[in-house]
Amino acid sequence: MHGTAKAGALSTAEVASFIVNAKPPLSAIRKGVSGIVDTMGVMVAGSVEPAVRTLSASLGSEDSASGVPLLWERRKLRRSDIALLYGMASHILDFDDVSMLAVCHPSAPVLSSLLAAGMDGRSGRDLCEAFVVGTEVMIRLGMAMKFRHYALGFHATATLGTIGAAVACARFLSLDEKGTANAIAIAASSAGGIRKNFGSDVKSLHVGLAALNGLRAAELAKAGLSGADEPLGGLGFINAFTGAETDEWPLNVRLGQPFVVEDPGFEQKGYPCCYMLHRIVDGTLTVRERHGLALDAVRSVQVDMPAGGTRPLIHPRPSSGLNALFSAPYAVVAALADGRIDLASFTDEQVLRPQIQSRLADVEVVEREGVALTGSDLGDATVTLTFALKSGERIVYEVIANPGSPAAPLSRSRLRDKWGGCFVHARADASGAKAEGLFDEAMDQMTEMNDVSDWLSRLRAGILGSAQ
Repeated sequence: MHGTAKAGALSTAEVASFIVNAKPPLSAIRKGVSGIVDTMGVMVAGSVEPAVRTLSASLGSEDSASGVPLLWERRKLRRSDIALLYGMASHILDFDDVSMLAVCHPSAPVLSSLLAAGMDGRSGRDLCEAFVVGTEVMIRLGMAMKFRHYALGFHATATLGTIGAAVACARFLSLDEKGTANAIAIAASSAGGIRKNFGSDVKSLHVGLAALNGLRAAELAKAGLSGADEPLGGLGFINAFTGAETDEWPLNVRLGQPFVVEDPGFEQKGYPCCYMLHRIVDGTLTVRERHGLALDAVRSVQVDMPAGGTRPLIHPRPSSGLNALFSAPYAVVAALADGRIDLASFTDEQVLRPQIQSRLADVEVVEREGVALTGSDLGDATVTLTFALKSGERIVYEVIANPGSPAAPLSRSRLRDKWGGCFVHARADASGAKAEGLFDEAMDQMTEMNDVSDWLSRLRAGILGSAQ
């Protein structure tokens, strides 16, 4: 019974058939381009973070023809090491996109694995289709599993991301249906990652490991290694990662009907921190601007969160930049003090400022009573901010739409500014005009590029040229 999918459930063979045969519409592919380009910028910005540099220094160069040129250094690495490094770099700033349908970061593990697979001679359309199919399976699998695996303490980006990366690479490497099913089986036994490591180097390392293990699963399957016929259902991946709450992929969670990258789309981040902080940041900055508030004028702030909204916010008194990515009090105090939240907000030096640390206790975070919300319900829930001023006045502000969500998408102009800011973060002397030109070229032309490695080479030359 547990070796095969149940009647009324989607089997791994059917998932593999979708992966091999899916024909994403051009509208979905163009949405995928935005996810690819946005994640590339975030990855470049993350390349200079201390933990990423530590990882990079531990990886040996690869001088053979099979080595892949590193985007931001003049050396080549093994494909597996590229996947590991790109994955960590793309997530360390917590600036990469989100899908609240599965409470995960879809683009980072999938794109990192694909870039490591090798782009020489491959079209932009090849890259985009593999990306769209990989993120589709990743997110729909999370929907099939509901919220249980996240509630158990697993980092969904790591667990689902390993499958998504394997799927994308299987498609990109042209595996047949049996080989694709084997890649899924290998990836299912390679997935892991716990939420306990949020706020540390290991959280972003999870994404690197997901990209590495996904790429390796596809490569091993292509080499001929085989796995179980039904690694997802029965006593497989779904059962294990939901604590036996469910053991099947229900038929009502459909693949490609529509593709999730298009409808509802991914939540692209305007602020480099946990997505559950974005309403808090946006509301605080709005109130500060409208009322001319300074931090010194505020006595205390109450943040009213939906049930389940505080789960990832595990560092109320952050002692590092990484901690602060998951701190509601820091988001409020820093936004009031500085009038902005950006990449410069999350250095250790900024977080440890005495005037900031001394005010963290003045921010109270309250979670509303009731059954914890999950997925899109949580992503769409209102956050209420109440500012008690020293003058005795109270200001109450409700934030309904999350910035960057399908209800309030980031404009192309803001995405371009984000891209440029990521390059300046990586290289202070980076050319804004050159970075914006690369952004516009990719956004407008990636689907028509006959060899996407040409654009990647220009991107690499731009990054390295800034470092000279």
